[in-house]
Amino acid sequence: MNDFFQKEFTTGQFAALYGVNKRTLMYYDSIDLFKPAIVKKNGYRYYTYGQSVFFDVIQLLRKLRLPLEEIKKHLEHCTPQKTRTLLYNQSQMLEQEIAELMWLQRIVQNKISRMEAKVEMDYSKIEIIESKAQAIVTSEPTSEISMEQVMKVTLKFMRDCYHTRTYNGYPLGYMMDAEKMQQGDFSQLTHCFYHIDESNSEAVNWTYKPAGRYLAGYYRGSWMEMDPALQQLTDYANGHGLTFTGNAYLENILDDTAAVEDSYYCEAKISILLK
Repeated sequence: MNDFFQKEFTTGQFAALYGVNKRTLMYYDSIDLFKPAIVKKNGYRYYTYGQSVFFDVIQLLRKLRLPLEEIKKHLEHCTPQKTRTLLYNQSQMLEQEIAELMWLQRIVQNKISRMEAKVEMDYSKIEIIESKAQAIVTSEPTSEISMEQVMKVTLKFMRDCYHTRTYNGYPLGYMMDAEKMQQGDFSQLTHCFYHIDESNSEAVNWTYKPAGRYLAGYYRGSWMEMDPALQQLTDYANGHGLTFTGNAYLENILDDTAAVEDSYYCEAKISILLK
């Protein structure tokens, strides 16, 4: 058994066993992190199987992205308690990274689903649709403030949703007071919002876009020139004896990862809750 653990390997042979570059072992040697077990009179360096466990530890800590200097300090003063603390801290970091990756995966999957579900819209069509309740998260109110302040609230809302992982890949939308809209006032946005998965219901300002009947239309063009489309929906409602209530929802259909030179360009669905 002793002969097995004392079997000698050249630097190249030991590197090949672990699938690492020979220069890696030479560098570890130069910084006194992992040195050959044997250095012969002719200067040739040899490693042994007995060093494998120690090298495995270094490889693990490197995979955990610990700096070499930190690994060296740890191994120089290694105790079971210190190792347990180190691994516990790394485990906590891994859990955070896994949660981050799962969040990013949800974003990507939701974006893919939206792209696959997108069909050509008839942008001249106005229809009444039945809609189920949908989970959304809203910003602080944006009514009766300047457009500059609206932009500040919107940017803060977007930033907060990213930091809290509330954002799940759905495009940003805006809400308007439907009753004011029916009176021809399209100037005030009441909130901005994101659709969210109900599993994310711990989000602050989480609520529902209510179930019910909605007057819906579609718009393609600049966000800054949407008033005629809103007026068309209002005229349709007034002409058909329909009464708005609650909120109107301006929901971007075009995914925000699509390459569009004009940052104000949108393809939007406008839905207004009816009494």
